[in-house]
Amino acid sequence: MIGHFKLKVKKAVVTIINNAISQGLTQKQSCEIFGIIPRKFRRWLDPKPVRTRTAWNKILEHERNAIEDSAWEPELIGKPVSHIFVHGHDSGKFFASFSTVYRTLKAKNMVEPKKHWHRKTPYISAHSLLDEGFSLLCYDGSQFRTDSGIILWAIPVMILPQRYLLHIGHSLNGVSSGDLTQSVKEAYALIPEHLTTKVIAHSDRGSAMKASSTKRVIKELLGAPVHYGRPHTPDDQAWIEAFIKTLKYHRDAPQSFKLVDDILQWLKRIPDIYNNDPHSSLSYVTPLQALSGQKEVILNQRKQNLAEARMLRYTAWKANHSIMLPAASEVVTHSN
Repeated sequence: MIGHFKLKVKKAVVTIINNAISQGLTQKQSCEIFGIIPRKFRRWLDPKPVRTRTAWNKILEHERNAIEDSAWEPELIGKPVSHIFVHGHDSGKFFASFSTVYRTLKAKNMVEPKKHWHRKTPYISAHSLLDEGFSLLCYDGSQFRTDSGIILWAIPVMILPQRYLLHIGHSLNGVSSGDLTQSVKEAYALIPEHLTTKVIAHSDRGSAMKASSTKRVIKELLGAPVHYGRPHTPDDQAWIEAFIKTLKYHRDAPQSFKLVDDILQWLKRIPDIYNNDPHSSLSYVTPLQALSGQKEVILNQRKQNLAEARMLRYTAWKANHSIMLPAASEVVTHSN
């Protein structure tokens, strides 16, 4: 018998060998029947007690309590786990990684399971532009409908890689080339000057986006032609598509709109909400912090916080295990 076996298998083998020995076989003969050596049989007969081990970096009890208490704070109830993670670092109440915060809350059934979305099509062209240091000005149109059936189109414009929402234009019944270019112009005026030198417009192939007047105006504004995603490939514009989903299904979004003015009020509110929400693609830094150049400072501070927390856990683990060790007076030395 070679390999690892379950406990019930080991107990069954030990019982059978003991019965064989009681019938007159030697221990060696009985073990040979099962193809094991007598030493293994004796080890199975008298197994060593399992020693529980505690990882030195295991989160401490007061840290776990701080995470759970933070999740129940009024301003964080109903918010994503990312908000609780950021709150811990910003407030200094606990320093733990995002995965640790998630597992701690999940153990208490305080979060929903993660949903993993698998991207089917890579965004080769857009990502290559970002890798080369370009900023992408992304825009699209999405319709909202009032309870009475009036349609209002939202025209969000954001800048990558910071994912900062610059502006949301609007128009009734449809998106014309004029509506689109006006929204892009207003958004471009809000871009920090140091980012305007390498900006390229990126969009899908909608009729307003492909209009000759749109291409001409944007080329004059940015000094570069518009870059388009591939036909029938919405994943090439995943950033703006993801925002549109957020725009419509954000936790603070109204369930319905009685009047056009209700839609306009929501479009005015969403930039401040979205730009101050921690974003997973930004390592849970907000778009506003990324645009203002604070991202690396914040991430470095979090690394330092985690390193200090790990050291405290190691100290607590080491102190706990030193108590369990026998005292020097109890150690018996053997001499020949």
